[in-house]
Amino acid sequence: MAAVLSQPLFSYADYLAWEASAPVRHEYLDGEVFAMTGTTTTHNVISGNVYLALRQQTRGTPCRVYMADVRLRVEAANAGFYPDVFVTCSAADAARHNEQEDALLVVEVLSPSTEGRDRGAKFAAYRQLPTLHAVVFIAQDEPLVEAYTRGAAGVWTLHEARGLTATLPVQAGERTFALPLAEVYADVDFSAAKADAAAAASSGTSA
Repeated sequence: MAAVLSQPLFSYADYLAWEASAPVRHEYLDGEVFAMTGTTTTHNVISGNVYLALRQQTRGTPCRVYMADVRLRVEAANAGFYPDVFVTCSAADAARHNEQEDALLVVEVLSPSTEGRDRGAKFAAYRQLPTLHAVVFIAQDEPLVEAYTRGAAGVWTLHEARGLTATLPVQAGERTFALPLAEVYADVDFSAAKADAAAAASSGTSA
């Protein structure tokens, strides 16, 4: 979750130096910084469920799964983001400790205040990451998961699953991940999620 700050444009190196001492996390996109705001319990539960599902599927492999406190560098877009969840299977990333650069799969849990940016500028930046093969968007107020996957020709294709009995297979390069919506939305109260989303939309904060 991010909100734009009124700051002069500055370099990625300047951003890293500033971020190291900032009291809250920020994302960076081509000279602009965005403060990471708080999330609802629904957002947190969904992110945790997705992390657990992907962690189980990557156990015993070279792949690692990270949550929102780990930064993903997208050098081609001059950007640094904190995806809600992402997977990297890179040996180079395994040796990196401050940020990762070779994500294979990125997951964003959508919120009313940030959905436009997630689907717009961030998605456009993510697509410039050569190692990335799948971007997943997850709704909070209904059981709906969308996956955009990169094909051999570099074309991104949308796949979606709706309803708690559905499972979305996500092809990410040579690896396939499964997202059963019953697991993704375990312990989610959709009526509360809708109320949180409405409140966030009216107040201009993140959900």
